Amino acid sequence: MIIAEANVGKLYKVPLEEPETPCSPLGINTNVSRPVAVEYDPVERQIYWTDVALKLVARAFPNGSSVEVIAHNNVETPDGLAVDYVGRNLYWTDQGTSKIEVARLDGSFRRSLIVTSIEYPRAIILDIEER
Repeated sequence: MIIAEANVGKLYKVPLEEPETPCSPLGINTNVSRPVAVEYDPVERQIYWTDVALKLVARAFPNGSSVEVIAHNNVETPDGLAVDYVGRNLYWTDQGTSKIEVARLDGSFRRSLIVTSIEYPRAIILDIEER
């Protein structure tokens, strides 16, 4: 399991196969200040996160290598995040802009999906099996 700790500014992994084992920080130290959402792509084995202080969506390998900013232009308060590992898309909510956006996992082909009739979207989840 991977968790985001906004107050400490770190991303952690928790080994579920070993009960009572403490969490340990991932090696990701770049573009992490106040992470609030985190997701994992099991295909490329990358971690994705949103950061409300830096106003961005980013990704990296768990060891901290290959950090890439996926979105930062017109991003205010990115809260929710969901990886579509089958369709290879990334969805996120932005409470500050009142939008739900999507892009390819590398940040290309970004577009706004919902921009009206939504206020302060926070979380998002995908039902991959029902896509």
